[in-house]
Amino acid sequence: MRTRRDRREFCLSVQLPDKLGRNSQARVRGEVMKKVLFGTTALIAAASFAGSAYAQPIELSIGGKQEMFFGFGDVNDNAGEEWSNTGMATDTELYFTGSTTLDNGITVRAIIQLEAEDNGDRNADEQAIQLSGGFGALQIGQRQGYVGQMQYTSPNAGGVVGWDDYEGWLEFSRNVGDNYYTDDDLSVSYVTPSFFGFSAAGTYAPDSSNNDDSAFEEWNTTGSAYKDLMAVGLAFDNEFSGVGIHADVTYNYQFGPGATNDRQLVRGGAAVSYMGFEVGGAYGHWLVDGTDNDAEFWNAGASYQNGPYGVAFVYQSGWYDAGNVDQDSFQFSGNYALGPGIDLGAAVFHGNEERAGPDRETTGALMAIGLYF
Repeated sequence: MRTRRDRREFCLSVQLPDKLGRNSQARVRGEVMKKVLFGTTALIAAASFAGSAYAQPIELSIGGKQEMFFGFGDVNDNAGEEWSNTGMATDTELYFTGSTTLDNGITVRAIIQLEAEDNGDRNADEQAIQLSGGFGALQIGQRQGYVGQMQYTSPNAGGVVGWDDYEGWLEFSRNVGDNYYTDDDLSVSYVTPSFFGFSAAGTYAPDSSNNDDSAFEEWNTTGSAYKDLMAVGLAFDNEFSGVGIHADVTYNYQFGPGATNDRQLVRGGAAVSYMGFEVGGAYGHWLVDGTDNDAEFWNAGASYQNGPYGVAFVYQSGWYDAGNVDQDSFQFSGNYALGPGIDLGAAVFHGNEERAGPDRETTGALMAIGLYF
């Protein structure tokens, strides 16, 4: 910063003709100062404009996954049904993502995940827009909401093999087998910034439309299974001296149109991790109004990851009032990272299902390879 003397010396350093009078010299100095100030103002304005240039437009990058599963097993039930003892499945998707940060600090992100196989009648598995900044994050689109994303389930080996890959053999009902609300319904979701590991989230979906648009229509005649799906959750995720701690509790309420009964889900999960080890589990209870269709479930497990290797054990149990269904199953799984983005996985599993109808018992194994790019 210049002192008053510096400013005076700067003004007097302008050379003026000796023949000018005192008043003329003053007028000249005034004109010179106007030009100096005008030039300085122009430079400041130019610098300000350069500093507030528009953010770069979003450019999409491509990624994805390609997973192949092969399984075999033995299925026995009291009905004498014959089951195929082998099967294959695939899960291949292309991901298009891109983001930009605006001058106000808000980051805008585009997410588009396309199915690259014959999987139902939809092209996009997920598609959403996210806005994040100091206020937290807001998500709009067909993607699991932030409440579902903060929920913890049982640990796995960190690889390509998971529960969903063999539930077809076990015939687990989604009401019992799933311990979180995971549908990619068209929804609006918000999550707060993390405060010392704590965060809160909320999600709202007009209806459970199976990835279709939520159109304006008569509330009681809609084809959706449920309307006005609302969820809230609170989670803690932090690390202390190398010990990771996670805990969450969430609540869902879903209105049933027409003769469909309303239902609500209360669930929670917790986990502790240290030096590659992880132990945790989850519990949930579906409550269906006015009926005996309640469901309860829990799971627990442990995993260990060391470099490219990972192993895990998971046990899952649940009951479902409708049909007096009582189910339990367990699995051992392993994973090996063959290279960057290349995983090999395998699992053995066993499950029992006792119900009013034919009981079922399944034992099998699953092998998989996954490419991630």
